[in-house]
Amino acid sequence: MERLIGDLYDPANQSSPQHINVIQTQIQRLQREKSAWQLGLDLLHHGEAIVRFYGALTLTIKINADWDNDGLGRDEQMRNYLLEALVTNYIRLITLPDSKFVLQKLVSTLVTFFVRPDSGWTLPLRHILACMIGRHYVPEEGLPEIEQLLTRSNTLSNHQLKGVLLLATVIAEDLSNRTSSTMDDSKLNSRVAANSLDALQLLRYFAAFAPGSRATALANGPDHRQVEEESKDGRAVELLHLAVQAIPYWTNMIRYSNGTETRRLEDLAIQCISAASNYLETAGMTGSVLQMLISLEHSSARLLQQALAGFPSTIVSSNMAAEMVTLLVRGDFIPDALLYVDFLESIMNRADTTKPDYLHDHGLAEIVQIMGRLLRCDGVAVIEDPVCHIVLQKITEIAEGSTDWEDVNDPAMEFLKTLTADACEACLLKIRIPSEQMSSETQDWDVDDRARFRDFRYDVHDFFQSAFTILGNALIEEVVNTVVQQGAPPEWSTFEASTFGLIALFDCISSEADTYDLLITTVLGSPAWSYLLQSSNVPDRALQTAINFIAENVTYLERHSDRLVPILNFLFSSLHLQASTTAASRAIFKLCDSHRVILREGLPQFMGTLGSIGDIAEAERHRIFAAVAAIIQALPGDEAKTEPLTQLLATIGQTLRSADDGTVDKDGMVRVCTDIVQTLASIGKGLRSPADVPVDLEAPTTNPSEFWTKGPGAHVQQEVLGIYHATLQKVQSNIDHVFVDACCDFIRSGFTETHPSPFKFSDSVGLDLIMEFISVDNPSIDNAMACATSYLASVSSENIPVSVRAVLYAVVSHQQHILSIHQQTAQGPSSSFPSASLDFLGRCFGKWGKLWFEIQDSQETVAVAMELGLMVMTDSDTLPRRSAAAFFAAFADFSGPETGLDGDAGVRVGTVLARFGPRILSLLLRLLGGECARSELDSLSETLKRYVQKQPMLTKAVFRAAVKEEAGVMNEKALQATTLEQRKRFVSQVEALRGARKTNEVVRDFWIACRGSGFGYIA
Repeated sequence: MERLIGDLYDPANQSSPQHINVIQTQIQRLQREKSAWQLGLDLLHHGEAIVRFYGALTLTIKINADWDNDGLGRDEQMRNYLLEALVTNYIRLITLPDSKFVLQKLVSTLVTFFVRPDSGWTLPLRHILACMIGRHYVPEEGLPEIEQLLTRSNTLSNHQLKGVLLLATVIAEDLSNRTSSTMDDSKLNSRVAANSLDALQLLRYFAAFAPGSRATALANGPDHRQVEEESKDGRAVELLHLAVQAIPYWTNMIRYSNGTETRRLEDLAIQCISAASNYLETAGMTGSVLQMLISLEHSSARLLQQALAGFPSTIVSSNMAAEMVTLLVRGDFIPDALLYVDFLESIMNRADTTKPDYLHDHGLAEIVQIMGRLLRCDGVAVIEDPVCHIVLQKITEIAEGSTDWEDVNDPAMEFLKTLTADACEACLLKIRIPSEQMSSETQDWDVDDRARFRDFRYDVHDFFQSAFTILGNALIEEVVNTVVQQGAPPEWSTFEASTFGLIALFDCISSEADTYDLLITTVLGSPAWSYLLQSSNVPDRALQTAINFIAENVTYLERHSDRLVPILNFLFSSLHLQASTTAASRAIFKLCDSHRVILREGLPQFMGTLGSIGDIAEAERHRIFAAVAAIIQALPGDEAKTEPLTQLLATIGQTLRSADDGTVDKDGMVRVCTDIVQTLASIGKGLRSPADVPVDLEAPTTNPSEFWTKGPGAHVQQEVLGIYHATLQKVQSNIDHVFVDACCDFIRSGFTETHPSPFKFSDSVGLDLIMEFISVDNPSIDNAMACATSYLASVSSENIPVSVRAVLYAVVSHQQHILSIHQQTAQGPSSSFPSASLDFLGRCFGKWGKLWFEIQDSQETVAVAMELGLMVMTDSDTLPRRSAAAFFAAFADFSGPETGLDGDAGVRVGTVLARFGPRILSLLLRLLGGECARSELDSLSETLKRYVQKQPMLTKAVFRAAVKEEAGVMNEKALQATTLEQRKRFVSQVEALRGARKTNEVVRDFWIACRGSGFGYIA
């Protein structure tokens, strides 16, 4: 083991991850051998600290993973030997003292030993203290009370005292973060609570006395001068840190203690809190005390209030608090100051902002004012200033809460208005983008910085909308003034921030057309906007925000069509500026889609622009094609649409022909063909009828299907399909997932239309298009199957049976092929077809299940899907397994009595359920009995809940038989780790819950139990 540890940390091996992995595997194998108990103890005596660390780590692993397997729970002699060896080594290494990371791991090993319910170790703190005082191991039986031991502790060094405190602290750290089963929680809490008296007396001893003056009376409080003197070497402050760190956990454990001791324990906790809080302004202790107060505010607020009279005002009005605020405002974000912000946040979390009462509380009102000040800290928001987003969140909550005040005339409202107005002003400053970040050429923020700053601006966006409910139109007028007051050219950071603020606020008054229009007219007529619309020298971010502003105000442009043309000219000119192409293309599409009727007179000009956009990116170019298509859709009558559509298609056809000039390689050909299909899909989406078009009840009733299918427009559809099939033919075997996704977008583009249109094909044509992509080799089969679902949802009612049957047969035939290959080779396909097809068929149960089972051979086709689902569920790949579980859950839902199946269809469902139900449930139990991954528990639990709800008798019968050892369902490890009574109790709990939410917790506990003790935490 020593050699392996040396090799693991040998610099010469660090360049080979494979070799490191081999070494780690060898170490882990040794750590799981039965001899590793003694190996771990021996390593604790090694001369190198890293080897001693591995000694403690090995023992932690053994206690967690092999306690039951190696029979320690039944071997009292071995347990006593192990405990004595651990404690003896701990005393020895503490006294040296050993390296911090070794001691930390060894004390964690002691905690792991204590956590074992059959460890027999009941009073670890008292026991360790007694052993420290005695300088050797003493038995736990007959130990004196902790108070007596503390009177004899003056012989201990600071290192030895630290050893006792470290145990109390690590118990707090490890157990507060421990994820254990609900079966064990209550027992463990009771065992830990039995140590609360010892822990709190120990913590009071250290918190109430300066470590170098342990004879000082408690009533005199801490001797600050002596503490600061001893802090020179750090040992005194380190002991105080440990004590203060542990106080919240042990205070919280009082709730699990014996009721007769509660009052005494609470008094002790109050004394600890009070004494520790006195160190708030002691050098080096501020952060620890603040963290203690935050934790207590979350877990033991009542005792905190009793310990500190006038809390939180006493803290907020302290010299420390004033100093922290001063540091923050000037941009000095030291750790203690950040903790102070967390403290303020924790106090505000308990304020009920839906009533004004909290603002009449002096302490809380003072905190609110401090929050307002902290929104003006120096530094760029979230990049340099980590406080602003916390403060903004709390002020937003305050503003939102005021909407529920019953008395809007409460005196606190004036205070709130002042606070909100000041916060809005501060936010307009905070969201300003630094000048060097305004241009893509000079910006140097990385992706994460840009994302964090953007998220903060979104938070400001939400706050402005909440602030409007308090300040009303005065807020909008103030922001408008900041834009109007800008000159030409404006100060771009201020202009951009104010425009961003307006985007947030105009949502609040968009229903007030007169006010809304007046403000927009004022903004667009300002010197800054006039300059922007005519200038080519605008920073990228200001240009993007201006374009977003236009896109958000399409309703204004609808009422003021005189402004539409210059705005569109500005947007089209912005298309060729790299930084604004995306925003401009989105705004153009949004305007053309919303104002298609108004803009149709300018269709020739729009068609002309298509020849000049070849230099912009594909996605942006597609939006322009969609925008032009939307205008074409608004032309009166189908006849008027044929000519411009023919021109559009001719442009695409020219692109397709240019790919045949022999200069395009294979990858280039795929890119060109993908672009062509994506362009077709964009045109199809643009041609969709607007969702808000009213139905003309007086329109003549004509057959709408004739024009585009058999009439004058038929050649347009034929041309569309011709280009599509020609493109498909060119790609052939080079199809990739991007091309398939583009084809699916094209096929779907007409599904939403009620009647045939240029891109709404007949059901038979649509079926042919779909069937081409139902293949095991399809690189994007998930999207193809989703497209098939959309197709079936769009099919006319008379064609549903034929279409459903055709798609089902196509899917099931490929599934049968997969099963045949698996039977011959024991290998599944490398594609995601199994999971994608099961997802599709699962959706079919809900929508077309009755139709499926009305087919005469439905039992055979469903049986193929069931076999494939069982094959996938048996495999260890978790993602396909989730699809199979969802498929089985959908079948369970469909098989329930409320589906109302009768006749032959009902008989067929019952036959399938009788044939496959027991196999599905048995496999489900085996997986939940420890064979699945933790991440799968929720998805598998959902399947279990469906069967319990829909097929309770079948589930009960299968599970009651399957938990028995002779059934051969559960694996050997699960059978050894659990008793038959435990397994029967699990089945009874699942039955009683009837699919309720708590089933997930019961399943998780059963899974942990079947995995073996301590699985949730090994090292």
